[in-house]
Amino acid sequence: MTQNFKPKFSYEFFPPRSLPMQCRLWRAMGQLERLSPEFFSMTYGALGSSQQVSVDTAISMHKESPIPVAAHLTHADSNAKGLAAVVQQLKRAGINRLVALRGDATGDSQNYAYESTIEFIHALNEFAEFDISVAAYPEVHPQAKSAEQDLQHLKAKLDAGANRALTQFFFDSEAFLRFRDRAQAVGIDKPIVPGILPIHDFDKVKSFASRCGTRLPEYLQPAFGRCRNDPQASYNLSLDLTVALCETLLSEGVEQFHLYTLNQTDMCLDVSLALGAEISARKEQVAA
Repeated sequence: MTQNFKPKFSYEFFPPRSLPMQCRLWRAMGQLERLSPEFFSMTYGALGSSQQVSVDTAISMHKESPIPVAAHLTHADSNAKGLAAVVQQLKRAGINRLVALRGDATGDSQNYAYESTIEFIHALNEFAEFDISVAAYPEVHPQAKSAEQDLQHLKAKLDAGANRALTQFFFDSEAFLRFRDRAQAVGIDKPIVPGILPIHDFDKVKSFASRCGTRLPEYLQPAFGRCRNDPQASYNLSLDLTVALCETLLSEGVEQFHLYTLNQTDMCLDVSLALGAEISARKEQVAA
């Protein structure tokens, strides 16, 4: 690599729903916080109990980890009063970073607390001064009428007070770079951070991609098919592909990556180290 800077990283987790999953989350956090990332983010589930698990986990992460925590919030299947209570709970706990999303309403209700994410961002900024991230889609949101409309919607979210955009995952570096160029052409000057998903399980990623409109390069399926019965070969393939994707982006001036961990440590840790991240020395007190 030829860049003269070390890239920055952030890592995304999802709320655990069982004791083993809690243990895996805390192990992953403990490993990745040694890299001194910019922040951790905690996703937000759909409806009542899942949402509360997300909020409680984000607050626990904030209390236990030295790394700043960004709590995801969606305004689907909610109302303004209920969201206000959640925002106040997060603020009282000391969380100042949010990822503001529309989310997907369940069933046929199409129930949203706000007319748009833009209105949601304005409401959040009325509560307090938050550091707000929003979503971006290099290969266009599946429900957008056009790529241009999708891009203008992103600009409006950033103009409404968001600080940066975190993208949906992608596997084609050119898709991101073209999107970044188009964003700059319409006047977007805030950071657009590429979302990177290492492939732990190709079949699951294929399902994820079909739901969010991410294109899978044709070579991926036969490549992972050849090592279907060899976990180490599959791991090495995913590591090499992820590092190569990020190195291409680094060579084009990208300075930060948002990694989707799926609450697993090894792949994101290895990718980050390969890209120049360094493990910070722990400062531990030695008993006299």
